[in-house]
Amino acid sequence: MTNSFIHFSSSRLESANLYSYQDGHSSAIFSIELENILDSLQNSDKVFVMIPSQLFGFMTHENDIGHKGEILKANALIKIEDQLISDVSSLEFFYNANLQMASWIDAQKFNFILSIFNELDSEIVVLPEHSLISEKENALYVNQNTFIASFSDGSGFGGSSLILPEYLLTLDSNERPFNNFRIFTDSTAPNLNNFSQAQFEEKSLTDLHDSFLNDKKRINENLFERKISIKFLKSKFRLNRLEASALSASIAIILITPFIINSLLHSSISSYKQNTADIFKQLNPSFTRLINPKAQINDLTREIPMQQLTSSKDLEALSFIEQLADKSIEQISIDINLGSVTATVRNLPQYKFTLFQELIKVNSAKLNADALRQGPDGLFGDLVIYYDAE
Repeated sequence: MTNSFIHFSSSRLESANLYSYQDGHSSAIFSIELENILDSLQNSDKVFVMIPSQLFGFMTHENDIGHKGEILKANALIKIEDQLISDVSSLEFFYNANLQMASWIDAQKFNFILSIFNELDSEIVVLPEHSLISEKENALYVNQNTFIASFSDGSGFGGSSLILPEYLLTLDSNERPFNNFRIFTDSTAPNLNNFSQAQFEEKSLTDLHDSFLNDKKRINENLFERKISIKFLKSKFRLNRLEASALSASIAIILITPFIINSLLHSSISSYKQNTADIFKQLNPSFTRLINPKAQINDLTREIPMQQLTSSKDLEALSFIEQLADKSIEQISIDINLGSVTATVRNLPQYKFTLFQELIKVNSAKLNADALRQGPDGLFGDLVIYYDAE
């Protein structure tokens, strides 16, 4: 497993020093411009981005009520709003409940850092630089170029070694006597004997990295939140340009489709309302406004007589027409009101007439043959069947 630590050369965040460790052994230490740093991290499993602590502000804040988000931010920063150089809305805010420590950083700078490392297919951890030193005591780390101060309450500071003498004087004035600090220096650190009688311990950044990696409590802290992007997915799945373009198009379709569906739905609703209004205007030319379609259509149709429903008895007439299918039948007429079927016949043979009589009896209907006459070639006249003969 390869762990990499990134320490920025200054608070301007233009370049950084990269420390890589493969299976616990140092494999690379070099300086690099920030814009080129991702190329050097492709083989890293976990990347620790240590932001200069001087870019943060810190204060102790009790949050017994359990506020979160913007409410917690407002309650904490309102106490020191007059001391802040930046507007509260331009700050990225964090809260460590275990330490009861509120911290903040310029959101533009913080998001700039996140945007660089967000596309990297590695586990990213972002922390203030003084997190490398245990928060249980006041401690100071110094090398040739920089110093890192860590305080027992969880806050910290850092900067160039050139300003260290002036900074140590401010510690005494802030009731944090430098003599009470635990001091770590590497072989390149400037001479600090004029400022303290304390015992110095020689440690390099590599030693601090090793100690940090073995501290499970501190290694699980993280200010980084991954934002899914095309660049990250391209890196994660090793996509080529064509595959990345296809993925971008797919995501665009997924995002745009709901808006298209919503637009079409609104269009359909508008069309439906317009068509409904047109129907109302046809029924009532004086119609001006559609408010309650159901109630309004009831008002418009209240005076229209209801259409008489066809009963099952009326439908029985159709069965008799089917039974009377014969070339001797010239015309058939139905009188629904009388419940009768009248057949005009010509040259109807006697045996067919007898057959019709039997069929009528089976169907519980009545037959009136009074208008039939005997002709030379058979019966002629009107044959009336009363199918509603109850």
